[in-house]
Amino acid sequence: MFYNFELLILKKTIFFFSQFISEMMGEMFIYHEMPEQPKENFFKGLFGGGAKSLDREELFGEQSGKANRSVAKHIPGINADQLGQRASTAASEISRAHQLAMERGEKLNMLEERAERMANQAQDFSGTAHQLMLKYKDKKWYQL
Repeated sequence: MFYNFELLILKKTIFFFSQFISEMMGEMFIYHEMPEQPKENFFKGLFGGGAKSLDREELFGEQSGKANRSVAKHIPGINADQLGQRASTAASEISRAHQLAMERGEKLNMLEERAERMANQAQDFSGTAHQLMLKYKDKKWYQL
């Protein structure tokens, strides 16, 4: 029977450590008793240490006391006349911008028509120059 030396060492090592396997295994957690819950202190109560149930009557009823006059102040804003004036100004600016856009569109259309006319005239000139070249193609300069 043939034994490999490395295999034999491996078998002996496994056998040796298998005897102590129960001692090698540890526990994942260490058990401790739970400490006492801390008492509610002044700061925790002051800064809202948690959700408390509030009653509507407790918040807004007679127990809450009289409302402070400085709680709800009237903040002056723009009145209806100023609002209407701003709206009419905005409408006039929009109509002016629309008119300018329409004028720009008309100018662009005129420019496009002029460019098309120039392209047609250039095509005509090219055709006329080609015909003239064909007419005088076979003539010498002194025959002209």
